This record gives sequence, C-alpha cells and structure tokens, in this order.
Amino acid sequence: MELIRRWRELTEKLDQASVKLLAVSKYAPDDAVQMLIDAGQSDFGESRAQQLRDRAMRWPHCAWHMIGPVQKNKAKYIGRHASMWHSCENLETAQVVARYVKERSSEQSDAVSPLPVLIQVNIADVPAQHGIRPAAVPGFAADLMKIDGLKLAGLMCMAPKGGDAAQAFQALSSLRETLLNGCFADVGSLALCMGMSGDYEVAIGEGATMVRLGSTLFGGWDVRHQDV
Repeated sequence: MELIRRWRELTEKLDQASVKLLAVSKYAPDDAVQMLIDAGQSDFGESRAQQLRDRAMRWPHCAWHMIGPVQKNKAKYIGRHASMWHSCENLETAQVVARYVKERSSEQSDAVSPLPVLIQVNIADVPAQHGIRPAAVPGFAADLMKIDGLKLAGLMCMAPKGGDAAQAFQALSSLRETLLNGCFADVGSLALCMGMSGDYEVAIGEGATMVRLGSTLFGGWDVRHQDV
C-alpha cells in the first residue's frame, strides 16, 4: 500500500536523523490509522479532544498527542487520555488538565507519571497565532513546572505562513538552549517539536527532535485536505 510505503520511507529518513515521527491523524480515517499501527507506528497527533479520547480508548497501547488548542471544558479528555500535550499556552487551563491527570492516577492501581507538556511558542510573535511570546517563555515555564501532575518536556512552534521557516526554527532552538543554560538546567533535556509536511526537512536541519506529518504521510487517506 502507498501509505505504508510512504511511512517506511519517512521513518527511515527520520531514524537516521534521530527524529521522532508524530503521525498527525486528525483527518485520517480509522482504517488508515489501523494500517500504520499494524506497521509499527505508535505516536499519533490529534487536534480534537473528543477524538483523542475515542482513539486512545480504542488503541490504548499507542501514544496519543494533543496538538490542538485546549479549552478548559475539554481539559478532562487531555488529562485522562493524552500521552503528551503539545499546545500548552495558558496556565489556568494547565491547572485544570493537571487535576484530571491526578484523578487518572487515583483511578489506577499503579501511579501515573506526570503528563509531558510542550509549551507552544509564538516564535515569530504573530498577533493572530497561538502560543507564548518568546520573551515570556522563561516565566511561563517556571510557573508550569510548579503545577503538580505536569512535566515540562519541551517547546513547540509552527513557522509563520509565508515567513522564513529556517529563521523561526533557529529561534526556537536558541530559546531552548537559553532555557537549558539558564535556570532550567536541571530539567535534563527539552524536546523541540517543529516542522510539518511543508518544512519538516528544514526543521530537522535546525535541530528538531520531533516532526508532525499529516498530508505528507497520509496523502489520499485524509478525509479532507490538511496543511500539516
């Protein structure tokens, strides 16, 4: 199948660069998701909280990443079912998500680890774009690390449409180094999730540790066009 051929080519390329593939399945049908799971893909990205919940319950052995904006009234789905939260940009929402992470811990016999969180950075400081302004990231990260149930795992950004992707990714990489060389040295390492279907190769060259691929991977399997 064409889908599996593309997946194998992409995973081989990414493995050589030590970059994780996040298969953005938000528009892909269940049949396509099942094919990738059978082939060996385990990390998937969803932008709708209820769909993440449904797929996490159907395929609990996979890692389901929340990549879209999160409203407080949908926080329970993220806290209970997500393996990683990519779009953290609001501390009040983060506190609500954390409460449900702790509830998940109390419902299971084994302790549940804190939910890894990526701070979404508005790296080009575009007014209409989601994310924390770069200058505000250190303070936001410090406050995030105080929330029990969550774990600061890295940074995420999207290159501005029509902008310089390489410049944006360089800026995020530099911001991570600033954090690690400053008061966040004790966190060990921070992931860099950047790069989508149109610019993932640029992102790899600038130090991405995870890329999010949807249309490049699923192609005709998407139920509608997606720009990821």
